[in-house]
Amino acid sequence: MQASEQTRRRGGGLAYKWIVAIVVIIGVFMSILDQTIVNIAIPHLQAAFGADLHTVQWVLTAYILTQGVVTPTAAFFADTLGIKRFYIISLAAFTLGSALCGLSWSLPALIFFRIIQGVGGASLFPLSMALAFKEFPPEERGMSMGLFGVPALLAPAIGPTLGGYLVTY
Repeated sequence: MQASEQTRRRGGGLAYKWIVAIVVIIGVFMSILDQTIVNIAIPHLQAAFGADLHTVQWVLTAYILTQGVVTPTAAFFADTLGIKRFYIISLAAFTLGSALCGLSWSLPALIFFRIIQGVGGASLFPLSMALAFKEFPPEERGMSMGLFGVPALLAPAIGPTLGGYLVTY
């Protein structure tokens, strides 16, 4: 066990399992944060795009609905493409969708980009758990799952505050 732990270290630094844990925790945090960060910006979006509340509400609904529809497909794509490769693809789609949301020129474009963001973000949570189970030995899995509870609890609390700050300043 100790020899395999040493071989999995990169240049005497952090063990590979901890690098994986850090990366997936950040991905999970961002995905969950995105569910709540836009809530506070609805009045600003209404003013910026000159739209009514019901139309702007689709910015939130599109993301959550897309996540609900796409999440069950994570297992199929993880088996087909590999967990690590599909996680990277999902993270890239989520990041691309986030960047495009920031560049949106109209409300329909923003809603479409939130769908792209939701497609990428939908698989981040289940894939992160699969990666953690793959990298951590059975006796350390409880601790690794406990670490995933931190972003799951903090992101919804930080989202509206951060969203309000970004909209204000």
